[in-house]
Amino acid sequence: MVLFLIQFIVYLVVLIIRNITKVKNLFLTFCLSLFIGTILFAQTDSIKIEKSNDKVVIGGQIYFVHIVKKGETLYSLSKAYEVSQKEIAKENPEIFLGLIVGQALKIPFNKTEIGNNNIQDTDNFIYHRVKRSQTLYSLSRKYNISQEDIIRHNPSARYGINVDQIIKIPKTGYVAEEISVPQTKSNADTIRLTDQFIYHDVKSKETIYSLTRLYNISEELLYDLNPFLSDGLKVGQLLKIPKVHDPEEGFVFENITAQAKDSFVYEERGKIAYSDSVQYENCDIFKKRTTEIFDVAVLLPFYIDNSEQEFYIDSSKTNEFGRKVYETIYRSPNYIFPRAINFIEFYEGILIAVDSLKSKGLSVNLYVFDTQGDTNVINNILLLPQMKNLDLIIGPVYSNEVELVSRFSSQHGIKMVSPLSDNLTLTETNPFIFQVSPGFSSQFDELAKSSSEYKDKNIVLLHNIDSLQYYNISLLKDKLFNYYTIDTALIDLQFKEVYYTDSIHIIEHALSKTIDNIVIVPSNDQAFVSLVVTNLNALVSMGYKIKTFGMSRWYRFGNIDPEYFYTLNAHLVVPFYVDYNEKQVKDFIKKYRKLFKSEPDQYVMHGFDIGMYFFTALQNYGSDFQSCIHQHHIDQLQADFRFVKWFEYSGYENIGMSVIRYEKDYTITLINEHNKNINKPLHVLRQE
Repeated sequence: MVLFLIQFIVYLVVLIIRNITKVKNLFLTFCLSLFIGTILFAQTDSIKIEKSNDKVVIGGQIYFVHIVKKGETLYSLSKAYEVSQKEIAKENPEIFLGLIVGQALKIPFNKTEIGNNNIQDTDNFIYHRVKRSQTLYSLSRKYNISQEDIIRHNPSARYGINVDQIIKIPKTGYVAEEISVPQTKSNADTIRLTDQFIYHDVKSKETIYSLTRLYNISEELLYDLNPFLSDGLKVGQLLKIPKVHDPEEGFVFENITAQAKDSFVYEERGKIAYSDSVQYENCDIFKKRTTEIFDVAVLLPFYIDNSEQEFYIDSSKTNEFGRKVYETIYRSPNYIFPRAINFIEFYEGILIAVDSLKSKGLSVNLYVFDTQGDTNVINNILLLPQMKNLDLIIGPVYSNEVELVSRFSSQHGIKMVSPLSDNLTLTETNPFIFQVSPGFSSQFDELAKSSSEYKDKNIVLLHNIDSLQYYNISLLKDKLFNYYTIDTALIDLQFKEVYYTDSIHIIEHALSKTIDNIVIVPSNDQAFVSLVVTNLNALVSMGYKIKTFGMSRWYRFGNIDPEYFYTLNAHLVVPFYVDYNEKQVKDFIKKYRKLFKSEPDQYVMHGFDIGMYFFTALQNYGSDFQSCIHQHHIDQLQADFRFVKWFEYSGYENIGMSVIRYEKDYTITLINEHNKNINKPLHVLRQE
């Protein structure tokens, strides 16, 4: 049929060339257009998307791996896989530059294909789809295995599980007869995953040769499975690699661990915290000014023994024979061991909080311990009889110490405040812990929300992704797209994802000279951030308009010229800030000067904020104040605590944050509900 139509068109063309009358020419031209249009329409209509059978599990979620073929579009792919164009674009930002034949796309698995059943039985594992209200504990009881075994096979589960997430359950101890699963081949509820391939995300400096050596395969096989490699190997390509079967492995994308190189923590959690979805009693009904005496322990590394050393031996000098000279150096009577200074100041803030609340009826027995930064000392402190009867523990600060005290807190049901750590791992296992420093997921949320103000600009997500950072970047992209597409069509977004190594041209290629560029850099790696900020500053001098969005720790990077932040109109997410124009701050400074004859720094203010917040919580609601923490708000010097618990049995995280913006006129604007303008530099509290 097609051959006949082509022959007929050729015949018509010949007639036109032979100068047939004008009327006939018009008629034949119309016929020619009609037939050509019919052929083209028939060809477009006949394009059928062949769904891929290859699937991978990344971060507990299932994806198809689809290789783009000629004529396929984002719209046709979304229809074939029954997922939205937004979901496909979120997982594959490079499609904003257009689909390329041979390009590998991750297509989110349509949850409706899974159905209502939740089990797939394989030789070594059961794949469980998480239902609402299920927890690690309930799954461990359901399948008769420990929570540690589940986490070992699902590393991201350490930070919580989500509804519809796929959890790999080892069969050890599981009795299959306990669950009824239809065994028909037509069962649509069964999740079928291929275990024939893994998928490699090409990194900078990798070559065909290095990949063949890495996976022990031939070049011919690599090209055969990835025909688009004939156009060259490119960073970001997803390569299909034949999988060597290992009965102890699950289905992997890469050898990814939950511990990120950039010190990020990836959290599998919902958009709404558990504490925000539960109906609580009206705490105002039983709010009280209690006369109860509370027992509170403060655990900080004061290094008292180091400070009390009257002298030290200096051996830095040598005599005329080249031998060391040992000299006794006597210290000042007011000497304080340097590592103790910040924590002493933090304790001073707590003391001022206690003093301020005495007139309001607070009665507290304060037990203060010097941990010396030593876990052995911590263990001895926890053996003291008074520790088991505490109402609250504040501290310690170092991660290995926090872990010990958290375990003690959980065992004895004692509320515990972690004042400086931003590692959310312990909140998963201790429902009594309050983490004051927001985790990175919460910082990402604020970063995405604040940058969405500029979603009509050219958005560039810039990172040095490797397998260890995959979850973090995926988490941020999810949040970015959630905010960016609230009232904006996907097709209207200009979004690029740049895998940056060390070339300024890689960044420049993604920038626009006609509109503003919003560059988001979700990294706390000082060397990487320094390199990026320096290159972005150079690009500004070349005429590019750039606004940069970054993390709170940037503020204290000593190797970055602060002027770069003003040049780049930097926006930094900050959980703690000080507005020295506030009356409350001025009054506090006066009181501190009077009591301690010196100037307070942020550690003093941080100690004061924590003391005031938790002491008033005890005073208002008693030792079980956690049930009313959602409505406990007080005016603070440098923070605005808002504690939430993400899961039913987790601890509490403070998610109260703001954004500071560096202006071209060398002022800093605080972006919050009051939108205050701050003329003095802000200081971000150091997070140990």
